[in-house]
Formats: sequence, structure tokens, C-alpha cells
Amino acid sequence: MICRCGQDHTQAHTRLLPAPVGEKPGRKYARDRHVDVQHLQLDVTPDFAKRTVRGTATLIFHPIAKPLSELELDAVGLVVEKVAVQGATLASHEVTDDKLVIHFKDAIAPDVQASVNITYRAQPERGLYFRTPEMGYKPGDTQVWTQGEAELHRFWFPCYDYPNERFTSEVICHVPEGMSVISNGVLVSQTKDAGGLQSWHWRQDKPHVNYLVALAAGYFHKLEDKVGELPLTLYVPPSEKDQAAGAFRDTKKIIEFYQDETGVPFPWDKYAQVYCLDFVAGGMENTSCTFNTANMLFRDETEQLNTLHRLDAHETAHQWFGDLVTCRDWSHLWLNEGFASYYTVLYEEAKSGRDAMLYSLWREARRVMEKEDNRPTVWRDYKDPMEQFDQRVYPKGAWILHMIRARLGPDLYRKAIRRYLEKQRGTVATTDDLMDVLEEVSGLSFDQFADQWLYHGGVPDLDVDYSWDAGTKQAKLNVKQTQKVTPEVLLFHFDLPVRFWVKGEAKPRDFSVTVSKAEESFSFPLPSAPELVRVDPDYTVLAKMSFNPPPDMLKRQLQGDVIGRMLAVQALGGKKNAESAAQLAEVLNKDAFHGVRSEAAKALRKMNTPEARAYLAKSLAQPDARVRVEVVEALTAFPHPEAWEALMKQAAIEKNPEILAEIIKTWSQRPGDAAITAALMKHLESETYWNQVAMAAIGTFRAQDDASAVPAILARLQKTPLDFGTWDRAAAMESLGFLARDEKNPQRTAVLNYLTEHLNDPRESLRVAAAKSLGLLRDPRGLAWLAPLAATSKPFKDPVREAAEKSITALEAAQAGPQELKDVWSKLQELQKKSEDLQRQLERMPAK
Repeated sequence: MICRCGQDHTQAHTRLLPAPVGEKPGRKYARDRHVDVQHLQLDVTPDFAKRTVRGTATLIFHPIAKPLSELELDAVGLVVEKVAVQGATLASHEVTDDKLVIHFKDAIAPDVQASVNITYRAQPERGLYFRTPEMGYKPGDTQVWTQGEAELHRFWFPCYDYPNERFTSEVICHVPEGMSVISNGVLVSQTKDAGGLQSWHWRQDKPHVNYLVALAAGYFHKLEDKVGELPLTLYVPPSEKDQAAGAFRDTKKIIEFYQDETGVPFPWDKYAQVYCLDFVAGGMENTSCTFNTANMLFRDETEQLNTLHRLDAHETAHQWFGDLVTCRDWSHLWLNEGFASYYTVLYEEAKSGRDAMLYSLWREARRVMEKEDNRPTVWRDYKDPMEQFDQRVYPKGAWILHMIRARLGPDLYRKAIRRYLEKQRGTVATTDDLMDVLEEVSGLSFDQFADQWLYHGGVPDLDVDYSWDAGTKQAKLNVKQTQKVTPEVLLFHFDLPVRFWVKGEAKPRDFSVTVSKAEESFSFPLPSAPELVRVDPDYTVLAKMSFNPPPDMLKRQLQGDVIGRMLAVQALGGKKNAESAAQLAEVLNKDAFHGVRSEAAKALRKMNTPEARAYLAKSLAQPDARVRVEVVEALTAFPHPEAWEALMKQAAIEKNPEILAEIIKTWSQRPGDAAITAALMKHLESETYWNQVAMAAIGTFRAQDDASAVPAILARLQKTPLDFGTWDRAAAMESLGFLARDEKNPQRTAVLNYLTEHLNDPRESLRVAAAKSLGLLRDPRGLAWLAPLAATSKPFKDPVREAAEKSITALEAAQAGPQELKDVWSKLQELQKKSEDLQRQLERMPAK
């Protein structure tokens, strides 16, 4: 599963991950397995109008080591209508807050096969998600789809919902004629049912874990291809059919590359990709059928800014890493996500060359450094499994594999990974399983490596100084590890490559030193003073590094490899002189690689001098949109007429809606400017893909705190609501609440009414936004609407309730009114407690 957008100008879409379901303190370990689940069959009928599901779940199993008197299955919010047992005698069953417990009259002996058949119904708010016109989606795009990771399937069928158990599965789904159903494995049959329904029967005969069970049904536009005999399909909502080809461009090449790179053929019977409306993650790697978010589809008018090949490569890599071999428990999640992230980087090289691959590693390293997170990658203290899905397992996991590959070399690394996949094929794995294979293949010890990089946190923070000793003809490096050493972060022990270029020599001289102390010095004999010194020249160590070579070396470095050029650009950005600005301007307009040019724009922004501003203003005509958008963003750091004029001229000719939106956002610096206000009103009425430009105008009005825009914003949202994405509408609601907060605003009541209409919206994200926006509006009338939301109780962490509680607190704090308002919060707490008590009583009533 991935949360990143896959765009080259890369900003993480943190909203594209499922929210935590519940929080439980204490260290987490893999569950005990009392039974071996051999097969799961689901026979389900979704009701799209009611957004409910009815079904039967059949589990075939046998006890592992001890006689089994009761079987516990994970089940939350399910109404169990009937339980039948084969191979044993049913005594009773009960439904608790989070379990279905089935009691047997006589204990089932070990290795004796039995099965349970559970008839149930549910209206799930997690795990299974409907997208229908009644919910505010476009007619003809009706969908339902699942998202199981981490432990969400328990909300729509009874199961063993943990990753240390593998079984085969079947999904039979009954839907209206004309719809398609996609699930794991192969399509067994497609038949007509009574009542205008059609039955689709899918079977996955290769074992996989519970969270990888998948179902998507609805209306789709379909594309097809093949890799050898492997069928490839891609499904998008019919309204997005024009964007389908852009999502399918790389799939075939990605699979061919991974088969060659791993030495292991694609492990499943087909590969389907389904683009889901408002999917709750960026993508989800169900076995043989990945589900992706349709929010990432794009039009070619955005030029190089958007691509889906990274999302495609990440999720496809999971078919080997995460599906064929699955982490045994969530503490070892990096075995899924780190591999998928790193093989995305390796595909980048196959697709676009080594510079692009190194730039991907550069961006991954930046993500790690920005977080300054000292928790280990293998971490057991999470409260909810979703806490694991962060930079420790995605980019840091990728870098850990990159360092292993650098240590072994590409060929031995490939051999080791092939051995790992073959040895662990169809099983669950731990970090030690991988380390054992690495040691088996290489003969090297990985104990210390795993201890410092996986079982402890942080990264080395290096301060490196260079000097030349003319008397002894030695180059000297002094290396300090400046990270704070704690029980969580060790003093690192690693090899650090160093490279020197000596005048008159055709090839550089390579050395390697072992860094293991808080501070140490190293000497390198050379025939003369080097023209250039590079520390870690091939980019093989994940470390924060402060190393500032002399100015003449920086000039030489700007002519070298891509990482060296970006490091030189960063160093120049820390200077404030005209010569450095001129050097950066030349890089911005002449360097061969877009990533270096983008870094030059960032460095000029950091420099923040009149010369830097002038160079940026003259550099907006960048042919590569990835660089052009960085120049636009860099100019926002200069609240100066020269920058404003350049951006206004660019706005008049800019054809790329994403870059135009970025320019519009810069106008937040100019409130009260009549020309800007007129332009914003014009762009508010514009029509672009998902109204991206109009949304930029709304955000800018908010940043300007221009309350006069409220009527126009409200009218625009009400005019064509289906042309705004769900999250954009949520952001626009918050803008309205903020802008209309003055009690004298004549539109306050209209905004109040608009927000309260959305408190019962079928989409949770809009209910959250409405509740939050009522707090921003500061209208005490909102308390009456928020009170019932704060009093609800659900079997998961409820973001609507949390938003309502925060808004009530904000409204109370803003009021100095009568005593009854001051009592609202205590009354709400009492009501909330009563509601929770009643909910617990209802949930504990056994369903017979």
C-alpha cells in the first residue's frame, strides 16, 4: 500500500491512507494460531441503494496442536443470522464487541478438518466502501470496493484478520446485470441469477493472507494487454475513460522488468488494476488485482507533472514482496513496503536512466531526513497498525535495501533476493528470515547492520571537514557523528566511500574508510592536491551530511555526476554572493537533468537575494513543467513587485492548469489588489479537470481573508458540485466557514445552512469537514447541530465525532454568553457516556 501521489514535484498525500481504527497500548507481537485456515469462501450480495451487504462466509480449517472447543473470528458490526458447522457439532455462538465466538459441543481434535458457515449482513463503514449517485458521485460511475489492510475486513465479513495465516479463497458476488466484478485469482464462472442479478465467481487457488482478499464491483471502462500469457486488465470509472491509457502505459514493462530483476516469474494468474473513486489509500496490492485511487488519474495537459508509473511500479512490486511473501506481523512491515519502494526506484533506472534513479533515492532520503524520526523500522510499540505506514518503512526501508545492494553488488544482491523469494514463497516472513538468506548467499554477517538500521532508529548525522597537508602529500578528512546517541539511536558503524580527482589523471582514486567512532580522522596519500573530493560519491549511505568543499571544488563538482551537482547546488544556496547566484542561474537554465534544475530553483529561493529574485523572474520559460513549477514556488519567497509582475505575465500565458493553480496561490500575498481580485473571480468560474484552478482561487481567497468572496464561492460550489473532488469540497467548506466567521457577515446564515446540510452526507470526509467548518464559522447556532455528533459511539476511532468535539470546544471558548452555553459541554459528555453505554449493551447482545 502506498500513500504518495507519484508525481514528480512530489508532495505526500497523507490523506491517502486509512485512518487508524483503534488504539491499544503495549508492545505488539504476532498472534497465536490455534487453527490452520485452509480455505475461505465468500458469497455476497451488495445492495447499492442501501449501502449494505448480505452474505455467507465459509471457513474450512483444522486445529493445529490442541483440541478446539471454540473458534474466535474477528467481526465488528456484523449481524450474524445463522451459524452452521460441518465436521463438528455446534453448541452455540455469540457476538461480542469485536468477535464472533463459535462454541462446539465436543472439542475438535488436532488435524481434523471442520468448517463453519456463517450467514450475516452488515452496513460497513470500514473495509467495504460504496460509491453511488446518492452519495454525490457521477451517474454511471457506481462502485463498491474493499480495502483490507491493515485489519479492516472484519468490518464486512467474519475472518481471521491478521497476516500470519495463509489460505486459498473464493469470492462469489451477485450484482445487477451490466456491472463487472473483479476479485483475486481466476474467473470461474459468470451466470445470470433471478431478479436481474448476475453472479461472478472468482477463485484464488494459491494461498494468501486475509487482508489481501479483494472485491470490486460496478461500472467500469476496461483496457486489456498481455505479458506473455499473463492477462493484464485496467478498469477506470466510465467518466474517466479518457484518462485510462495514461494509467496503463508502464504496466507491461514493469512486470517484464521485475521478472528479470528478481528471477521469479509473476506469481499469480492475472494482473488487474482497478481505479476506485475516493479510494482510502493511494493503492492497495491485493493478490492479482491492485486497487488504486482514481484521484490520481490525470490529463496530458499537466505535462511532466503527473505520472502513474511510480504508483504502478510500487503496487506491482508488492505482487512479489507483500503478496507472494508477506510480513509475519506489522512490526516487519518494511519487508512489504521497503521492497516495493526500492523496486520502484530500480524501475526508475530502467525507464529513465541512472540519473532518474539517483534522483528518486535523493527524494526518498529527503523524506527520511525531514521527519527526524528516531523510532526503529522494526517497531512493536505502535497503538494501531496504521502507525507503521510511514517514512520508516517506505523510503527508509528502500534505502536499507539500497545499502545492502551496495554492499553485495548488484549481481550477488539479485541472487540473494531470488533465494529469499524462493525460500519464503507462499509463507510469511520476518526480518531475520531475510538476514539469514543474505548471510547464506554472501557469507557476510548482517547482525550489526540489522541492529543499527532496523532494530534501532535514526540515521548518522555526519560533519565532514577536508584539508590538504602539502608536507606529507595527504588529503585528510575529519568525520564526526553528531547525532544524539540514546538507547534508541546508536553510534553507527559503516563503510564510507571517498573519491579524489587528481589533476592529470584520467581516472579518480577510490578509497573506503570505516566510520565507527564519534570523531575520527582519515588520511589519503595522493601525488598532489586533489581538484575534487567526493564523500559517498555513488550515493550508498543514508546519512545527513555536512560537507562544504572549497569554492573551486564546487565549480568542478557542478560538472560531475547528478548527486554531486545537486549537493553543489545546495551548498551554493547557502551563500549570499552574486557569483553563487550567477552559478545557480546557469544551472537552472542549462543543466541537462530536470532534478538538478529544480534544486537550483530551490537554492535561489533559499538564497533570497535581489540577484536570486531577478534570475528566477527571468527563468519562468522552462520547457519542463517540473522545473517551471519549482520556479513559481521559489518566487513566492519574494514579496516584491518584480516577482509579482513575472508571475502575472506567466499566468496570462500558462496552459498547464497545475502550474496556473500554483501561480494563483502566490496571490495570497496581495490582498486588496483589485486586479488580483478580478483575476481570482475569473478563475473561480473557470472549468478545468476536477476544477483545480477554481480550487486554487478559493484557497487564495481564504489566505487573503477576503470575506467578500463568500457569495461567489458558495454559488460556485452549488452550481456543479459533481465537478469538485470530495477532498476539494471538504477544503472549500473549511474556507467558507473561515471567511464567514464574522457575525456581521450577511452570508453567515447561508454558510451555516450549507455546512449543516453536509453533516449527514454519506461521505465521511464531508461530514468531518462540515463539523470542522462549523467550529471555524464561530456561529453558536452550530452547537445544536454538533451535539448529536459528539454523542455518537462507534466501534472505531471516529473522525466525525472528534471534529465535532473540537468544534464544540472552539465555539464554547468563543462565547461569553449565557450560563446555559457554558453548560453545553458537560451535558454533551453526559449524553455521550449514556450513548456509549447503550451501544456497548447492544453490541454485547448475542446474535442467535
